[in-house]
Amino acid sequence: MLASPAICHADPIDSAAAAPAEPATAEPAIALAQVDPAPAPREWTPLKFGNFGKEFTERWIPVPNGTSGAPRQGWLATADGFFTREFHLAYDYTDSRGPDAHEVLVRFNYPLSRRFWAGLEVPFYQRLTNGRDNFGDITLSTLVMLAETRNLSINAGVGWRLPTGSVLLGNNRFSPTPQVNVFTDIGHGFSLRGRVGYQIGDRTDPDAVVVNATIGQTVTPHSKTPFGDLTWYVAANWSEPVTRNAPSFVSITPGLRTHLGGNLFLLGGVTFPVTPYRNSFRERFIVQIVQGF
Repeated sequence: MLASPAICHADPIDSAAAAPAEPATAEPAIALAQVDPAPAPREWTPLKFGNFGKEFTERWIPVPNGTSGAPRQGWLATADGFFTREFHLAYDYTDSRGPDAHEVLVRFNYPLSRRFWAGLEVPFYQRLTNGRDNFGDITLSTLVMLAETRNLSINAGVGWRLPTGSVLLGNNRFSPTPQVNVFTDIGHGFSLRGRVGYQIGDRTDPDAVVVNATIGQTVTPHSKTPFGDLTWYVAANWSEPVTRNAPSFVSITPGLRTHLGGNLFLLGGVTFPVTPYRNSFRERFIVQIVQGF
């Protein structure tokens, strides 16, 4: 963020009062049109509850990095307590206990205002190694920013899984997930982020409490491309069904993110299940390209 310097205009000299009057001349008077300077771009300010209604329609302003330099950038397998304006293209390969799986998806994140954000995730290609392939379930996320300072963001909303995919690949499910997400800069380039949500099941799936906790550190400046904003992180996800006879699921995802240049980012990570589960997988490899705008 660049802060526009304040421009100080000196008071013009009143020439009519400072100089003796002169006789009028025959020359025509020339009117000079005054052009107002362009308004300076708005700077980011903290969001509080007091101006909630007004800020709900105000244009989104990117938040500066935390005081220790931690940027608000999305990571794999984790929650964003902040808003981003990005386009994502991701591929993942799952080494499963049954047929392995490939998936390609696109994601579009857009803040409609300082308080309201929407994200759309479309898994347009899913394929199992036994030959089955189809379209996946689309997820629409809608979030409202509750409060935001330079070092802390808290938002809440609902992620809507829509039944657009094939039943054969485990899709065609409607499952809303109310959630609260948080981001905080904890110093020395470290940031902590997470989510608490309640996933409402569909058909045979039970309802579940879902929790995410992630910690990471950004170690290089944004301008040091192709290793700008170089960040390591570890994400943990836990899904606990409310039905006692349903199994829990816990996974760990270590990952990296780097700025290649021109607000283009590369992310990579590997997800490992921690809890034994007969329908689980061995590991999932993820590669993602993100273009900010």
